[in-house]
Amino acid sequence: MEAQSTSHKRIQWLAATLFVGIVAVLTACSPTTEFPVSVVPATCPECEELVCPEPVRYEDLWAASGHADADAEAFTHWNEDDPQEIPVECAKCHSKPGFIDFLGVDGTEADRVDNPAIIGTSVTCFACHNEATDDLDSAVFPSGVKVRGLGPEARCIQCHQGRGSTSIVDTAIAELNLVEPDVPSAELSFINSHFTSGATSFGSEVQGAYQYAGKTYNGRYKRGEEFFACVRCHDQHSLELNFEICHDCHTIAEAEPKDIRVDTTDYDGDGDITEGIAFEISAFHEALYEAIQVYAAQVVGVPIVYDRNSYPYFFIDTNGNGEVDPDENLVSNRYNAWTPRLLRAAYNYNYVAHDLGAYAHNSDYILQVSFDSLADLDGDVAGMSRP
Repeated sequence: MEAQSTSHKRIQWLAATLFVGIVAVLTACSPTTEFPVSVVPATCPECEELVCPEPVRYEDLWAASGHADADAEAFTHWNEDDPQEIPVECAKCHSKPGFIDFLGVDGTEADRVDNPAIIGTSVTCFACHNEATDDLDSAVFPSGVKVRGLGPEARCIQCHQGRGSTSIVDTAIAELNLVEPDVPSAELSFINSHFTSGATSFGSEVQGAYQYAGKTYNGRYKRGEEFFACVRCHDQHSLELNFEICHDCHTIAEAEPKDIRVDTTDYDGDGDITEGIAFEISAFHEALYEAIQVYAAQVVGVPIVYDRNSYPYFFIDTNGNGEVDPDENLVSNRYNAWTPRLLRAAYNYNYVAHDLGAYAHNSDYILQVSFDSLADLDGDVAGMSRP
């Protein structure tokens, strides 16, 4: 009787679970429901080997994300400006009306922003879920390359593709007719790559980083034979990373994703072939910064320092101590003695610094552009290997 009772309870539980699942699916698809739900696993109280679905509103996932934080710098940077509005060149990715303008949903021309946006908005549900995004499957990168055949990540890439490229850096140098690579020009300004993660995954296909002439670079980054879309690893609502996807191919136990590597090449030459590829990239990055500082001080004659958290990131090292002091990371003290060679290397250094997931997005590409930047500055690459 006890076994029969237990069996009966399980049947009841399975029936209830099936009902909840059907309701969740129908709710998610219903046009009359304001906020669809997502089904996430939880431990079943009756039988540990089964999993109970718990409906979670997408709105709740979104509300805790950076896209919903209307008080964040990304959405309030222009609040003290006169006039109080988000400029055309920024509105697309820093406001709901700007993105709607870009899509043409507001009746304006699509694929461009026509008007400044009002302040006080964030990236809301309607920004990504509307009649234009339903069919969106391509993105045009700053290099001018249009990538087609994308899925839902086409929405993500519109704003996570960066704002620089090889061609933009080359054009800035060519327009000033700077033919001598080591002669500084007061007219040459730093070029900010901005949010780059969406470009890194496509590598040489979109040339988000600066690629040196005559060199070959890794293209779209594939794991095995598969290219991972943004939403494969990033939840599109909460923006949280799904580290479980790593376990499909990697045995990392309690380790961090940064500890993952897929070959035994000692790229940085430190003798450690067990550290994650992220640490190989960090070693390249540190060496590049050192080379940038040596070049600026010895070749240009104007010392330089970098602060990732203070735009425009590169500043004059007024006391030459190699550190960013409180009175140095100011816009009025921005670095102003760029040579073509220094600009290219600094662009790549900043590019890597602002893609915190570069090791997962396209490690070979990042190692290649970092190595080439270091070598072009005549930095020490002894013992290092280029993928």
